[in-house]
Amino acid sequence: MEWTEKPNLCSDDVAAYHSSAFLIEPLTAKMLFARGIASEDTFWKYAYPTISDLHDPFLLRDMKKAVIRIVRAIKNHERIVIYGDYDVDGITSASLLYKGLCFFGADVSAVLPTRKDGYGLTAIAIERMVLIDPALIITVDNGSNAYEALRYAASKGIDVIVTDHHEITGSHPNCHAFVNPKRDDNDYPNPYLAGAGVAYKLVHALFVASGNHEWRIHAWQYIELAALGTIADLMQLTGENRVIAKLGIQKMNADPSPRLRELFRLLNLNSIDSSTISFLIAPIFNSCGRIGDPNEALHALISDDTKTKEFERFIEQNKKRKRLTQECFQLLDQSIISQGLHRQKVIVACGDYSEGIIGILAARVTDKYHKPAIIITNEGKGSGRSVQNTQFSIINTVARCADLLKAYGGHQAAAGLTVDLACLNQFRTSLQNAAAHEPPIIPIKYYDSSFQLSDCTNALFENFMLMEPFGMGNQKPVFLTTGMAEAFERFGNQKQHAKYRIGSKSALLFGRAEYIHSNSCSQFRFLYSPNSYEKRDFVINDIQSI
Repeated sequence: MEWTEKPNLCSDDVAAYHSSAFLIEPLTAKMLFARGIASEDTFWKYAYPTISDLHDPFLLRDMKKAVIRIVRAIKNHERIVIYGDYDVDGITSASLLYKGLCFFGADVSAVLPTRKDGYGLTAIAIERMVLIDPALIITVDNGSNAYEALRYAASKGIDVIVTDHHEITGSHPNCHAFVNPKRDDNDYPNPYLAGAGVAYKLVHALFVASGNHEWRIHAWQYIELAALGTIADLMQLTGENRVIAKLGIQKMNADPSPRLRELFRLLNLNSIDSSTISFLIAPIFNSCGRIGDPNEALHALISDDTKTKEFERFIEQNKKRKRLTQECFQLLDQSIISQGLHRQKVIVACGDYSEGIIGILAARVTDKYHKPAIIITNEGKGSGRSVQNTQFSIINTVARCADLLKAYGGHQAAAGLTVDLACLNQFRTSLQNAAAHEPPIIPIKYYDSSFQLSDCTNALFENFMLMEPFGMGNQKPVFLTTGMAEAFERFGNQKQHAKYRIGSKSALLFGRAEYIHSNSCSQFRFLYSPNSYEKRDFVINDIQSI
């Protein structure tokens, strides 16, 4: 793995000017310049966005048609069913839209599929919903490619509004309204909305259409859920997505909803940032969809009380998921090495893995081998991940093998599929050929600057907070430093983690304490990033002895 410093696009003079103009550190000015934040206007929108920075929701194709149909359903007391997905984006999308429709007095219920039901709207799901006699179904975070299900719904006289953000693999679905920022005929400025982001825009449009309610006031009641879905689904945190995520985090810190406040209390969280959402909060909700029932998480988010016992159960369920994942990954990694699968362009492994964790397993394989990975269960359900910070599209690669699949869907970074195991070898071969059409994956880690850990001041940490939220399109600052690894302490159930100290500063190394211990007399260089803003500590991203 090669470590490369990003090109310095900002001169010292320009950095000094921006530092003075924006009241930030010169190093921060250089990093922002590299992110395209090079003027007063872009800086203020980046650092201090407002609700007014959100785009007009009616710029989305079919938004007007969707609103008109929903308003008619509310006025005529027609039953509406929201159909979501089992991941965090699907759970938050459904919760958000449910709360919005309830505000306007709709007769509405929300349903999420389980992993056993499979992803997306299906004819079987429609058949189940027919039992409660809906006049209108609204999908969130799914439906763009649900052609069979939509035909079945039409045969039952049910209107369907599809709201989604996934890639459209065929023609536009035949439904009453199709709201997806990835439509090729869209004029919408932000094609990277999460499913929760699209649901947020739909609620925004309903408030605008009502004319009786001030959106600027009510927008804050939904922004947390939109932010959770956006960050958890690894969306680009630039432009409008950054506005949603940053304002949502501000709301969580200043005045969280009662349900989230109770969850933060149980997790002993005094401050919320993109890292706490990605690594602590989102996995708890995801675990409901992975090894439990996502509808329980949905009900906990939309209920009127704080649901302490439910959240405690979710936390324990997530701990169980972690243990299961660790055990399965050890077996999976042994299988990959013994079969030589790591030599493939795309690592494809099949085995007795729980469907609920194959996405996590694929991500871990990708992180270890720096190659795209698809993990498939013994039932033929698969989950794939691309390599972060590359242009390799896992969904495009999978789509080139569509003739060998029963179903598939996803986006550039992640995909899901179903394959007949009798075709597995053929699929694996076809996939390697399909991967050749994608840009090459160059295993390079980029860092912003060489900067000693001991030189990181509190003022610089305040700047890092200003740059939050971090994620796709707005990565955490990464610095290169060197030092002796003698002052460290190990922690964790198996002492697998380490805290490395330089003076008053500390950096955490997760999962590789043994590496430092076995090279205790060596000098190291490592890449590190800000970690906890409350503790003012850092996390080591990678480490090498020199």
